[in-house]
Amino acid sequence: MKTSALICSLVLLAACRQGAVMENPAGENTMTAKIQKSDAEWKAELSPEAYNVLREAGTERPGSGAYLDHKADGTYVCGGCGEPLFAAGEKYESGCGWPSFYQTSHSSNITERVDDSLGRVRTEVVCSNCGGHLGHVFNDGPAPTGLRYCINSVSLGFKEE
Repeated sequence: MKTSALICSLVLLAACRQGAVMENPAGENTMTAKIQKSDAEWKAELSPEAYNVLREAGTERPGSGAYLDHKADGTYVCGGCGEPLFAAGEKYESGCGWPSFYQTSHSSNITERVDDSLGRVRTEVVCSNCGGHLGHVFNDGPAPTGLRYCINSVSLGFKEE
C-alpha cells in the first residue's frame, strides 16, 4: 500500500511539473520563458537576423558581431526582451569569433538546456524571460569559473553605465 501511494505521489508531482519547469544539464529546475509572443509578433519586433538567432537558434557569422570588440562599461542585456544577462567586466577575449563571458552575474536570467543538433552534444543558453537563443556555454574558459559563454552579438543589447 505504501509503495502505490509513493508511486501516485511521484506521478502527481511529475504531472504538476509538466510545462512549468525545465531541467537544465546541471539538474537544476528553472522556470520556462515568461514572455509568450507569436512568431508574427517576434518578426515585427526583430530584424531578420535577430529573429533567426533568437527565435530559430541560428548563429551569426564568427567575427561579424557588433559586440565582439565592444569595451564599454555597462550591462549586456537580452536582444529580445532587455533582461540583464552579463556585466561588461565578465567579458573577455576568447578568440572564438563571438563575444565571450566567463560568468553571468544574472544567472537566474539564463537557462541552460541540452543541444544535440549538428551531431554533437552542447549546452545551449537561452534567456529565461523570453526563451531567446543566446548561444552556448563551454568548459574551456578562464579562471575563476572555467566557463566560456559564447554569445551571438545579435542576441544582445547593451545598457551603458
